[in-house]
Amino acid sequence: MESAIMKSVAHTANLCPWLHCPACPEACFVPANAPSQTNEFVAIKGVCRAYAKHNCVNFSGSSTHGSNASIIYRPIPDDAPIAGQIQWLKNKGDTVHLHVRLYQQLSKALYDPFLRYPHFSATTYSSVLGEKEDVINLNDIILHAAHYDYFYGRSILVNLSRQ
Repeated sequence: MESAIMKSVAHTANLCPWLHCPACPEACFVPANAPSQTNEFVAIKGVCRAYAKHNCVNFSGSSTHGSNASIIYRPIPDDAPIAGQIQWLKNKGDTVHLHVRLYQQLSKALYDPFLRYPHFSATTYSSVLGEKEDVINLNDIILHAAHYDYFYGRSILVNLSRQ
């Protein structure tokens, strides 16, 4: 063990003078994860993407990361917000389009226990997703939501907004 440590120290000692000599190439001093010095737009390969970051929050499709797929959004700016699940994300030029299926409203026969607590931002929805798929931009998302599958076809969505 001691001999391995001594050999390592000796190799490091031999390396130091070489790094300080003028013949040492500059590539030795560039970190592998250094940011690019050019601000060129790098074309993304492919149409689909795994995630998108918006307002310091990661959003991803349900098959990639289910916890980052539940959102509250407005498909049309003047409409009421609705809950949905991101199915996948696609690149369209320099923007991202999210394909979202909305959660069905809870049946009238079922009771939403969170209606009694207006200051607790949780709502019960049906666990069944609708067939209709909305295509939205990242700016249409109002907030990120935590999704919890509960019982008898019910799901709870809790507001995870930082505001």
